[in-house]
Amino acid sequence: MKKIVTRILIFCLLPMPILFALAHIVDKGLHKSRYPYYAEWNDIFNSRINADLIVLGSSRGWVIFSPKIMDSVLGLNSYNLAMDGADFDFQFKRLKIYLQHNKKPKYIVHEVGLVKTLIRSKKHELALVSQFLPYIEDTSIWNIVQEGNTPLGYFDLHFPMYRYNNELGVVKEGILSYLGKGAKSSKYKGYEGKDLEWDSSFYDFKQANPDGWTPPIAHESIDEFHEYMKFCKQNGIKVILVYPPVFYQVTQMVDSARKSQIFSIYAQCYKDYGFPFLNYESDSLCYNRGNFYNSQHLNRSAAEKFTAKFAMDI
Repeated sequence: MKKIVTRILIFCLLPMPILFALAHIVDKGLHKSRYPYYAEWNDIFNSRINADLIVLGSSRGWVIFSPKIMDSVLGLNSYNLAMDGADFDFQFKRLKIYLQHNKKPKYIVHEVGLVKTLIRSKKHELALVSQFLPYIEDTSIWNIVQEGNTPLGYFDLHFPMYRYNNELGVVKEGILSYLGKGAKSSKYKGYEGKDLEWDSSFYDFKQANPDGWTPPIAHESIDEFHEYMKFCKQNGIKVILVYPPVFYQVTQMVDSARKSQIFSIYAQCYKDYGFPFLNYESDSLCYNRGNFYNSQHLNRSAAEKFTAKFAMDI
């Protein structure tokens, strides 16, 4: 019986050195990767940004604000840290991680909206969980993962390669990047304009909301928003809140009382903290569907026109 148990243990433990070695290669490779979203995290953790101005927000901020144009107009070093699918609490946490490794910016351009900014559940979904895999041994990242509704747990943190289960593409990118042959970034300083045609999502939205739409609000998100405002004020960072253009028919569908409530929270920040709120819901870009690839997101051409206009406005 003892021999059988010993053989089973040997059989189970033999692959461990190989798995540890492979995990080391994949992690180190991803830490060098320029693949989208790894590139920005790697720039943060390696203190390569140190920008005068950073952009925060969700996908609208990510595909709209071009650092190349802002740098040219404003004479500053800017970087876009907005993230696809990111709720406000994650945007705030990303800023704190950024400040652990980079000098604080003079300005933050913060894209705000009717959905991602003031709504948050206690156990919410984190988008693109694979972006965290090479960094979960960092305490700040692990705390984000644990607070979010993700499948990651104890075994992902402590057992080699377990976190990369069913992530063959990520493993491949890690190995290739380790060998210096990884993917090239499709972004410029975090920004990624989209050359896409108008899709069907707005039609689907109208079908699902024939009587209009009332954006939800979470009181804990409002509290966290004010915590963020105070944090930036105390750290001498000037925040510029921006509601970028949306297709005008969306605005017509939104409950006017709720929209006014949300916008009043943003506008009050000027009185409370000295941070302006720039609202572009009536900008001329809003009235041409050809400027959008869906009702919320400008395509590249329109986004870069808007960035130039916005930079001149500030």
